[in-house]
This record gives sequence, C-alpha cells and structure tokens, in this order.
Amino acid sequence: MNNFGTLYHYEVKKIISRKPVWIMFLLCIFVIGMVVPGNLLGKYYVDGKEIDTHYHMFQVDRGYQEALSGRAVDQVLLEEVMTAYGKIPISAERYTLTQEYQTYARPYSEIFNLVRSWAQLDMEEAMAWEPDEEALYAARRETVEKQWQTLWLSDTEKEFWRKKEAQMNAPVTYHYCDGYNMAINGIVPVGLLVLLFVSVCLSSVFTEEHTRRTDQLILSGAKGKSIIYWAKIAAGVSVSAVCALLMATSACGFAWGVYGAKGFGASLRISSSMWSYSYPLTVGQACLIAYGSLIVTAVFVSVLVLVLSEVLHNNIATLAVCVGAILAGMMFNIPIQYRAAAQLWNWSPVRFFASWNVFDVWTLPVFGHCFVSWQIVPAFYVVFGIAVAVAGKSAWRNYQVSGR
Repeated sequence: MNNFGTLYHYEVKKIISRKPVWIMFLLCIFVIGMVVPGNLLGKYYVDGKEIDTHYHMFQVDRGYQEALSGRAVDQVLLEEVMTAYGKIPISAERYTLTQEYQTYARPYSEIFNLVRSWAQLDMEEAMAWEPDEEALYAARRETVEKQWQTLWLSDTEKEFWRKKEAQMNAPVTYHYCDGYNMAINGIVPVGLLVLLFVSVCLSSVFTEEHTRRTDQLILSGAKGKSIIYWAKIAAGVSVSAVCALLMATSACGFAWGVYGAKGFGASLRISSSMWSYSYPLTVGQACLIAYGSLIVTAVFVSVLVLVLSEVLHNNIATLAVCVGAILAGMMFNIPIQYRAAAQLWNWSPVRFFASWNVFDVWTLPVFGHCFVSWQIVPAFYVVFGIAVAVAGKSAWRNYQVSGR
C-alpha cells in the first residue's frame, strides 16, 4: 500500500507538471467565463438604431422578476398579466417598443412567456387569451403529453411520468432563478471543454514510456505489471475529477455571480428551458444533478482515454480518436424513430452531458420501475469504467517490448 501511495503521488505530479495541462485548464476557465454570461454582452438594435444594452435590459427585467418572486401563478396573477398586456395598442408593429409595454406589460413578461410556453400559443393567440388558471395547467399537461407521444414513449413510461406530474402541486409559485437556469443552459460548452481537457491531458499518460522507450525497464520492475498500472489509472481519474469539479464550480460561480443565486427551491416548471420536465425537482437540484453527472462522465471518459492510450501506444492516435468521437457527438443525431439506438447514442459520454439528455423523458424500465437517465447512466458509467480499467490491465500486463 505504501508503494501504491508513492507511485500514485509520482504519477499525479507527472501529469500536473506538464505545461499543456495548465495551459489547457486556464484556457477552459477563460472560455467558461466568457460563455456563461455571454448573452449580456453587446447592444440591442432595431432597424440599425441602438435601443439599449443587453446588460441594462437584464437589470430591468431582473428587477421585475424579483418583484414577482413568491407569487403563485394563479387566477389573480394571470388576470393582472392579461390586463397589463391588454393595454398594448393592437396596431403596434413592434409592441415591445411601445410605452404601454414598457410601463404596464414588461413587469409581467416572464409570466406571459410562461403562459405562451405552457399552452403553446403564438403571439396573436396569447394576446387574445382569456386568463383561466385551471385551463392553463390543463394546457401544460396536454402539451407535455403530446411531447411524450412524439418521443415514442411506451405506455409504462407514460404512466410513470403521469404519476410524477401528479406529485407536483398547483398552482406553482414563481421565483427568480436565472442564475440556475443559466448554469444549466451553459453546461454544453462546459461539458465539451471538460471532455477536450481530459482527452488532451491524459492521452500521453501511458504512451510516455513507450515513446521514451523506458517501457521495458518499467515492465520488468517488481511493481511493473501490477501496482504501476493502477497508480496511473488512479492519478488520471483524480486529475480529471478535480479539474471537472473546478470547471463546474467556475461555471456555476460565473452564473451565480452575474445572475444571482436566488431561487434554489424554484420549481422546474417555471424554468425557461425545462418547464416540460415532469420529475418533481427544483432548479437548484437540477443544477447539482447536471454538473454532478458531468463530473461522473469526465471520470468515465478519463478511464477510456487512459486505456485507449495503452492499447494504441501513441498519444497522437489516442487524441485523434477522442476528438473524432467528440465531434461525432456534436454533429450526428439518430432519428427518434429508432428509439433504442437514439437512446443509447444520447446516453453515450460524448452526448450525455447536454441538459436535454440528462433530463430527457426516455427511461430504462427494470422490474416494472422506470429509472430516469440521470439515475441510471452515471451508475452504468461507474460499472463500465471499472470493467474497462480491469480489461486495460490485461493489455498492460501482456504487452511485450519488441522491435527495438
């Protein structure tokens, strides 16, 4: 055990002492800092005329949204919303530029947009909508059921999600929660950066000895075919996990620093991008689940990269395979008509980190119980990661130095 500890610390030191690791890590943090609050940069123009800055618009809207926090989306609030929007002149070409919108309707725009999303209304239909609390919540359930139908859910899955819907109370209470929404929305670029970081920084962990031709010396040592392998695996996994955690923390920190950290307990039903997800989670819980799943994915990918580098004995080839897989995950989709293949592809490590895959409605039924993706996929990654690492040890032990 003492030998393992010494070798582990030595392997970690070898990884973090490389300049490319630090350059890649700092570059990732910089890009995250630019991407997460990026939509607040620049100015808003109409017909070439500057109207406002995006940051000032955000500040104004945030004030209105915080004023609504704590209010139930019920008949009283819905009537206020539609009364305010009813003051906008019907003849206005761009209603958002009217004084009536800025004075009366804009303070309620967040709820108005929520109504449009839930009931799937276009602008003309929304302006003519009669406020009805029961009809609104019924419309949301109908919209969600239609989405289930288009995604080829089985009857068992539909019943599972109906039970989850029944666990959520109505009316929902609105809370300002943009900090968590933006953190979740920004997980795709963060996830891509994490996977690239792992691929670049770990592709040479096992190939270094082969390149320097010191592999014969290492393999012939007392610990060469046993402890050294696991020390390298543990070191690579540790560095990946810590760096993924730091990147996830940075993304959330940037989001909360700019947009605020209020609204951890807000229902997902008021989220701009996840209002149709029927599992009874809060936006804060969803944020933790999303980034926790990303860290588990990073650990699993690190094992794949490490073992692949040992099998190929070449860091360039390893990096090429990894980058190619990441690009394939970005570029290719499998039509949802091929449900099983599409589900497996979306749950692969090059795609799973996207929020719409972490919180998709496809499940894995096991003995009559449906497991959702964020419950079952990380568990599979842990099991498969261990299996891949064990298989990699066989390649390490059986490697014969030749052709020198």
